[in-house]
Amino acid sequence: MKLRKYKIAILAGIISFSLIGCDDYLNRENTSGIITPDLVWTNPKAIEAVLVNMYDEGIKHEDHDYWDYNSKSNLRNPTTMSDEAQGSYQKNPLFSNADAVYTYNDWLLNDPLSTRYKYIRNTNDFIRKVAESDVLNDTQKEQLDAEARWIRAYQYFGLVKRYGGVPLLTEPQQYNPDDPASMQAARASEADIYDFIINECNAIKDILPETRPDASKYRITRGAALALCSRAGLYAGTIAKYSNTLSLSGTAVARGYVCIPESESERFFKASHDASYELLYNMTNVYSLKRTADNTDEAKAENFYQIFSATTNGNNGEYILQKQYNVAGKRGHMWDKMNMPFSYRQGGWGCGMAPVLELIEDFEYTDGTPGKLKVANGATLIPYDKLIDLFKGKDPRLFASVYVPGSPLKGSNVEWRRGVIDQNGTKHTASKQPSDEVSVNIPGYTGILSGKDGGADAGDASKTGFYQRKFIDETLDDLANIDDKKSSTPWVMFRLGEIYLNYAEACMEMSSPKVSEALWAINEIRDRAGIRKITSAELTIEKVRHERKVELAFEKHRYWDMKRWRIAHLSVDEGGLTGFRGKALYPWLDVRTGKYVFEIGTKPPKQTRLFLERNYYNRFGTEDVTPNPLLVQNPGYAY
Repeated sequence: MKLRKYKIAILAGIISFSLIGCDDYLNRENTSGIITPDLVWTNPKAIEAVLVNMYDEGIKHEDHDYWDYNSKSNLRNPTTMSDEAQGSYQKNPLFSNADAVYTYNDWLLNDPLSTRYKYIRNTNDFIRKVAESDVLNDTQKEQLDAEARWIRAYQYFGLVKRYGGVPLLTEPQQYNPDDPASMQAARASEADIYDFIINECNAIKDILPETRPDASKYRITRGAALALCSRAGLYAGTIAKYSNTLSLSGTAVARGYVCIPESESERFFKASHDASYELLYNMTNVYSLKRTADNTDEAKAENFYQIFSATTNGNNGEYILQKQYNVAGKRGHMWDKMNMPFSYRQGGWGCGMAPVLELIEDFEYTDGTPGKLKVANGATLIPYDKLIDLFKGKDPRLFASVYVPGSPLKGSNVEWRRGVIDQNGTKHTASKQPSDEVSVNIPGYTGILSGKDGGADAGDASKTGFYQRKFIDETLDDLANIDDKKSSTPWVMFRLGEIYLNYAEACMEMSSPKVSEALWAINEIRDRAGIRKITSAELTIEKVRHERKVELAFEKHRYWDMKRWRIAHLSVDEGGLTGFRGKALYPWLDVRTGKYVFEIGTKPPKQTRLFLERNYYNRFGTEDVTPNPLLVQNPGYAY
């Protein structure tokens, strides 16, 4: 590495140590003067500071700051690009133009190779230098090597889920100006990359500690290795099992760079199953689902919400690995400012994620019946005293994850209203966002038509009637300036709830399904949530996927799940993204009764979507392909 690169790494390490929980690796005596490469590798604390930088910069997170093309305003992230939500901002080119069709971008949620392989090279270099160090003892070398190998495996996971097979480099390349072609590398197969990730996790899991002291508790542990193995095995298994439903063809397919042979699915499912089993059965002293002894629906909802809250700060018993933020250290994020409901946003921005009605109805009722909202009795709309009464009896996780019309927040209630029905039975629809509405005087009513948190198709407020609650810090009082980044809620990378669901899915997907094990895992999740357990007769792979959707809502899994299940290209009627727009719920205040009635909005002002089969894999950029002719382009894309 060049001297400048080391200086940057050390400085980043100093800034970042509090975010990952590492010790204060560097003190004034150890870092006085210019840090040279030789000094770095003769100082154990400096070596660990370089590792901290690898945590902070080298890992691709699907986190609070993930905005496509690094722009916070366009809202293209794994939540809005799935069928969980829309982006609210009406001027956004993707989410406006209601009569248009959005074709999924060839580089959507990209991780450019030019950036990723820089970090991989740094990681490979770190691994080599640790092995060569004469200031670290064998135990220190083994521990640091294991952490770096996990980071490298996670980097490759971020690549393989986007591109399929990529060049597999485990040694730092050295540029030879006399032989630049020596830097060119062919793609490994998609299966080989997943095998590498799984094998690395299995090789290091028993080296890594089960737990760490408070000062370093956010660093990689044995649980993180098992969790990555659990996830990677499940991804590979489903890609292998369902890729034969696609018509992808070409050189990349023929060589196995994309799509995994169906014959490989069983061993990948077993890898996921075994890693999940080890976490769930052998590490109960470390991880457990966060529960409450209070069996009321309200307590269950609050318990689930607190898992993801800034107050709990990840200390919930089930976070396996998380990304920490620190406002005082100038490393906060802006999630709350971006996503607060309209009247709570303190001017500008806010309203970012607008969950769709389809997701709200995926949350069942606590008795296990389907979650379709009871808005009408035949052709007659059902009146409700309060907005929130429509949702009575729903899965408590709904109220922990979503602000529905009438949800309590900061001493008032979220109010989303489509308009008012006057005393003559005439509907008056809100036409502007609440801050721009003017008072009207209609028979039986004087005031604005929308609720204080929206109701019109215009402006930036939610167009569906809902806002995301999960990850919102309800204790924040100062959200006036988006650039202040006042939020510190951690981002969950792996948690035990996902492992239960990985386990259930792997059990059901194996050639000889382990139904009783899958049933146990699903019912552990449902019991914690506060809804009826299911029977073995009710358990199907569709039921497992459904449970995954509601439990992990907004945690940035759904988009990748739809891709690995190979359902994203299907029509919305078949559970896919093609033709998806998302439905809305339209509450009306009926002044004749003082009650609310509800209608379904089937065409909120958002584009419908078109997901092509080629979108299962991202396109390699010209800057990647041109210098490396061995990098075969993915199917469906021209060079």
